Amino acid sequence: MRKVPFSKTIFINKDDFDENPPKGYYRLTPDQPVRLKHAYIITCKEIIKDNDGKIIEIKATYHPNSKSGNDTSGIKVKSAIQWVDANEAKKVEVRLYDRLYSSEAPEGLEDLNCDSLKIIKDALIEPAVIAEKPDVRFQFEREGYFYADPVDYTDENPVFNKIVSLKDSWGKNKKSTQNNRRRNSQENRKNESKKVQIEGVVTPMSEAEQALFDKYTSELGLNTTVADILARDTMLSSFYEEALLELHNPLNLANIVANDVARELKEKGKAELKFTASQVAQLVAMIDNETISTKIAKQVFEQMVQSGDNPKQIVEAKGLIQISDPAQILPIIEEVIDKNPENVEKYKAGNNKLFGFFVGQVLKATGGKANPKVVNELVTKKLHS
Repeated sequence: MRKVPFSKTIFINKDDFDENPPKGYYRLTPDQPVRLKHAYIITCKEIIKDNDGKIIEIKATYHPNSKSGNDTSGIKVKSAIQWVDANEAKKVEVRLYDRLYSSEAPEGLEDLNCDSLKIIKDALIEPAVIAEKPDVRFQFEREGYFYADPVDYTDENPVFNKIVSLKDSWGKNKKSTQNNRRRNSQENRKNESKKVQIEGVVTPMSEAEQALFDKYTSELGLNTTVADILARDTMLSSFYEEALLELHNPLNLANIVANDVARELKEKGKAELKFTASQVAQLVAMIDNETISTKIAKQVFEQMVQSGDNPKQIVEAKGLIQISDPAQILPIIEEVIDKNPENVEKYKAGNNKLFGFFVGQVLKATGGKANPKVVNELVTKKLHS
């Protein structure tokens, strides 16, 4: 659960407003209200332009009784858009990585992708992103998953690297007309029958889905994004409810169900899964009691997907139990420090960015099994001793 600041001045993506919208445009227009994601519905009242006719400001009215999850306004909208509070948003540097080569089968340096790295210096994000731990991965909606740079990140100058894109740049090309013609009528009918969620369009919830959404947000404290995913999917919500009977940890269970379990259910039905809701609850319990780290839990889950084995058995068989004993971790930290005297001097001279380097080297040396919290504490003590 996080607090999202909201004031009378906000920023939205310029693509989320159109003065003369084409058919099928469901975002904000002079005549069409829109929901600010996880917040309120707004209605455009006035458009402000500069001398060149470029839109520089939109004056809008927000509807206080339309708060997401508790909407009594009766206003119907078809879209929810991204936004940040103008007064509280934080500026960050964002590094967007694409494929190193512009060809799927590169033959030489001429195939290097000159745009494999794009840097945005003044991106705006919610302040909660800065307040969270720097080793947390974030999903910047409609963009991808991002990770705080372990070397260049500071609270004063945050830097985030894209690690997973939400869109595949290979997908829109490389499809020939001949391949398109080969699609059989059965596949076309199957695709047409699917319920498609168009980007930017919010399909209204049924009464049962809304009831679940309200329960998940109000009673269990889930954020609206995760609650929305679970409430709209019968198999996911059923799996989640079953796991809750084994372990009452609504937040951590919801995250793994809405992400990892959802990925598997996209490819197969619940009956085809080799793992059970009870096993997922056991996996989360092992994270809670620090038997394994979150990173190791990902490996264990993948093994559960393949074999259906109990998570405890997998951890014991593969020797994945998290190392939390300082007596085991300290010698590794000392070795890392001894091997990097120049970086130690730079750190003590004021280059605090290198702290992440030392932590990363220790985690690497232990195969990710060292307890990150313990490592952070011990590295801090060693570097300041």
